[in-house]
Amino acid sequence: MSQKTMEAHYAPNWKLTRAHGLLGYNCGYAAKRGCDSFGEHQRSLVWRLIGDTPIDSESTALDIGCGIGGPSGWILERFGPRRIIGLEYLGSSVRAAEDRWREEDPRPVFLQGDAHCLPVADASVDVIFNLESALHYADKDAFLTDCRRVLKPSGTLCLGDITTSHKLLFAPASWLNRLPSQFNSNIHLWSAGDYQAAFSRHGFELLRFERASRPVADSLADGLKEIRKRGWAAGRGFRGRTAFLAALEILLRCKGLSYDLFAAKRV
Repeated sequence: MSQKTMEAHYAPNWKLTRAHGLLGYNCGYAAKRGCDSFGEHQRSLVWRLIGDTPIDSESTALDIGCGIGGPSGWILERFGPRRIIGLEYLGSSVRAAEDRWREEDPRPVFLQGDAHCLPVADASVDVIFNLESALHYADKDAFLTDCRRVLKPSGTLCLGDITTSHKLLFAPASWLNRLPSQFNSNIHLWSAGDYQAAFSRHGFELLRFERASRPVADSLADGLKEIRKRGWAAGRGFRGRTAFLAALEILLRCKGLSYDLFAAKRV
């Protein structure tokens, strides 16, 4: 995918986060609808994906597809790893992450790079965190191969992604990948079964799996409610993305799409 295409795709996300004071791009996780703000739901999804994965003051964590740096900073604040690296394909997002965290804590390191070819040394990472990013990877096998390369033995890959068992239904959307606009998809969907087979194929042992479609849909419902409270005029610049999130909520509820969380250990 080109930088130009992806920059166009994520521009409305950046406008939405600035308008609502959000620090991440993810869809969030609501244990109960209406129980918290959308920003807190976004943090909850990070904690749900990490689960009981050990992260401590001796750990090195790699956040692949870190966006504007919210989850990287949250992981640093909660677990205090020795080192956390945020890797992001878009230069604009890397700069936004650096600007945001430079004011609060200089320890997170943000790099621009490609998830298919990680600019990280072999066997140097204890935990990889990859949330809502792999759906954009054209070659997920190459991504998983490189994840195994950079993880230490018994290191953990925590991966959360939108998946589907109806790939033919979404195949026409691939035509949108060619358009440099906010409406391009840049999406290459796998099923949960595809991921589980690939983990085994690439030298991972599946430790944990959760189908989180309902709590993610409930989080989106809460987020959309917050957005709509501000009225039509306040949504200028990201109305198309709001419509996309509403469609995503519906597809998650009707099981056209799923939201799956995995933890897999390098063996």
